[in-house]
Amino acid sequence: MKKIGIGVLALSLAGLAQAGQLSVAPKAGQWQINTQNYIEGQDIAPRLEGIKRQAAAFLDPKYVAKLDQFDLAEFTQCVSPQQATLLQDPEQGLRVVEQALGQCQLQLDSQTSTSFDFSGQCELSKQGIAGRVAGQIRYLSPTTAEGYVDGVGRFPTHLQLLLLGRLQSELNLRHQFTAQWQQTQCTSK
Repeated sequence: MKKIGIGVLALSLAGLAQAGQLSVAPKAGQWQINTQNYIEGQDIAPRLEGIKRQAAAFLDPKYVAKLDQFDLAEFTQCVSPQQATLLQDPEQGLRVVEQALGQCQLQLDSQTSTSFDFSGQCELSKQGIAGRVAGQIRYLSPTTAEGYVDGVGRFPTHLQLLLLGRLQSELNLRHQFTAQWQQTQCTSK
């Protein structure tokens, strides 16, 4: 999964609503995103770190420095005031989520004043899953959100071998996140 896609997805999902706006809305500014990713119930973070270490042995030092900066588990995402406003509109927000995931068709299934459920089908998302997806987002406050996206389906062979170490016809994937607003001004990491 690409970290920018996850950040946009996490914050986009936090601002959606089905029939109307949620009672809370994302605050503009810099957000800290913390994620956990699982394939068949296994946390893939240790494998990703191992892959990064192996790749570093073969890369030019300038690329190793860039690789060291990449952290799928923790990163920041900037949300402009315009984006925060956009994320309050359910139709626009759902389009942003679909764009973050890639070739997916999503629908909002249910909503409370602070959370919602969604589901859909992906042909091949940016995260690699081709199959059914479902998720839930809970907005705890204008500065805190959490949620998950589950996927069941096909996953590219090379990624299965790298991340799981074996091949299966269908895989269960889970992406969990927490998003915490940090400050009004966005800084680059």
